[in-house]
Amino acid sequence: MLKLLESNEAKSAFLYAGASLCTHLIAKVVVNRLFFDYPIVILMLQHAAALLLIEVARVTSLIKLTPYSLDRGRHLFLPSVLLSVSSWLSVASLEGIGMPVFDSVKRMTAIFVLVGGGFVLKRNWSEQKNALSIVVISLATALTVNFDLNMDRFSLFYGLIAAITQAIAYLQLEVLSATFPPIELLYMHSFNSLVVFLLADVIQDEVRDAFMYMMTSANGLFTCLLLILLISGLFLNFTMMHCISTNGALTTAITSNIRAAIQIMIAYYSWVHLFYDVMPTFIHWIGLFLALGFAVVLYRKPRNGYSNEKTYTNLA
Repeated sequence: MLKLLESNEAKSAFLYAGASLCTHLIAKVVVNRLFFDYPIVILMLQHAAALLLIEVARVTSLIKLTPYSLDRGRHLFLPSVLLSVSSWLSVASLEGIGMPVFDSVKRMTAIFVLVGGGFVLKRNWSEQKNALSIVVISLATALTVNFDLNMDRFSLFYGLIAAITQAIAYLQLEVLSATFPPIELLYMHSFNSLVVFLLADVIQDEVRDAFMYMMTSANGLFTCLLLILLISGLFLNFTMMHCISTNGALTTAITSNIRAAIQIMIAYYSWVHLFYDVMPTFIHWIGLFLALGFAVVLYRKPRNGYSNEKTYTNLA
């Protein structure tokens, strides 16, 4: 077990979980407590910050990357669009009132990855024990993050859209990770996503409202939290690419589910007033420990037929 925790795969998963946990908690505070409810602007700034930092590092020769081009960027265009849709719905749901069980439905991403992986990657993840563990983890985490038993059609519809788009994007990114290293995946994804959100703002017109908010309501606390959110979002996107490249789409989705279950407990016991004074019950703790238990069972044994070694091939 200790050897498993010391492996590169485990380190990548833990870094992704930590970055995701921090980013989601800060985003929850920014959206709920400070009322900066502009998901397109938040995501646009995160990708712009990532793109700026990577470009500076590339120009100063800190990292070696081929400049972005339409020919190279097209390889990530579809997964970038799908991941942008999923991210936008996730940030938009942080307010919590309009889509109370959105996050619970989104925990089905791992199941969609499991099913899709059998068709796209031809991977033998359909063994009974593995499939059972993945389904139990998904259902247990869905139970853990669900604090509202009212299932409305908007939560179900948008939750399924977010889960399906994220699953397809993860699978395509795993395929592309055999060709591109994580930093290059992040580079092209940030460029593509920034264009997507800029086009989306033409319809939503959030930039103008966000600018007016910053001019009239911004303070030191908001500036500090927004800066932390941008940095943690950048780190989240990189660790997500690294986790997909190292562990695969399915493990990344399962890690996200476990993170969400742990996050909701930390959030409720840290900032109760942000979550409508609803406290976790015994059932939620059972769901958390059930998910953790099956995750340990799933990853204690090595998975045959899977290799994390990759040989990157640059595409002209």
